[in-house]
Amino acid sequence: MKKLATNTFRVKLFNKLMGFASAIQNIPAKVTPPSFRLMQIGSLFWQSRALYVATKLGLADVIGDAEKSTLEISTELQLHEDHLYRLMRMLGSMGIFDETAPRVFRNSKTSAFLRQDNPKNVRAMILMHNSPEMTKPWMEPLEESIRDGGVPFVKVHGVDVFTYMDQNKHFDLLFSQAMDTVENLTGNVFLEDFNWGAFDRIIDVGGSKGSKSISILKSFPNLRSVVFDRPQIIETAKTYWTEKVPSELLARIDFQSGNMFESLPIAASDKDLYVFSAIFHGLNNEESKKLLVNLKSAIGSNNSYVLIADSIAEETHINPTIAAFDMQMLIGTTGRELTLSEWKMLLEDSGFEIVDVIDVRTFAKFILAKPCKSSHYTV
Repeated sequence: MKKLATNTFRVKLFNKLMGFASAIQNIPAKVTPPSFRLMQIGSLFWQSRALYVATKLGLADVIGDAEKSTLEISTELQLHEDHLYRLMRMLGSMGIFDETAPRVFRNSKTSAFLRQDNPKNVRAMILMHNSPEMTKPWMEPLEESIRDGGVPFVKVHGVDVFTYMDQNKHFDLLFSQAMDTVENLTGNVFLEDFNWGAFDRIIDVGGSKGSKSISILKSFPNLRSVVFDRPQIIETAKTYWTEKVPSELLARIDFQSGNMFESLPIAASDKDLYVFSAIFHGLNNEESKKLLVNLKSAIGSNNSYVLIADSIAEETHINPTIAAFDMQMLIGTTGRELTLSEWKMLLEDSGFEIVDVIDVRTFAKFILAKPCKSSHYTV
């Protein structure tokens, strides 16, 4: 097998910069008086709700490249002018919008990423995380769930997240749009830190509309891809990229729909690479093992590799970002962020072994695995 980790110097530099940024982020916790720090944390939802309302109203879109008064904005959107001003004044104090004159605002470098005409906008992510569907589980049954171990989302909505999406198309669309913006948050430069060209085909499980596969295939002209997701996602994906990317590239992608808990696309050779990006952290141990059993069956007698792009939680003193992801999993799923020892146990119990853990320029790691030579594993 060819060397798979690439850009190792840049990755090391990235990790050092992230460590430095994390240290800076922790400064307020160390220098702010404890009582005041607790009050700050206790009222942070004021900021997120203000941002959510501004995003939902489309304030950044209305302002565009101009400077506009709150009177102009409120007239255009039929809002209460003074309440709008106070909302924008608060957001402006945090660097979201610039107040250029009394009651006159323009987009800042930050609010520009709320504009729908910005291809790198994170609007859908803000709307999804602050939607009633995702907010109520945090606000209402969390204490009860800490006591009894239940899933807050299920307590509010009666079903798990994915069943809810199947039943509510508007939220399913919003969630899909939010997932498509993940690369706008992290960028896709991390895809350059792995030698995809060592394989003939990638099988992107839970690949949504295929943006990740398209980014990879652009750099590796001999590579093909299978994008595998739920039927309603794949139905959209099949036509989404028409006229957006060259037809020659699309010809190298096979969009397949299905249920990963029932079956997965069958491996064609040892040079197939199954890719699971942010999939396992939303699953409990039983669900993960069921998926891995299906994966083992799909690989069959081949010796195909598996790439899991997911977080690895520290055993102690967990990174705040990873800890936040873990709590989000607690709120909406029965999954969690796993430590390296937990990843090893999960994979070994399912007939796989970790070959390498590759650092890349994002918060996740690339966990490279392959079927164990021994057939002794538990299910």
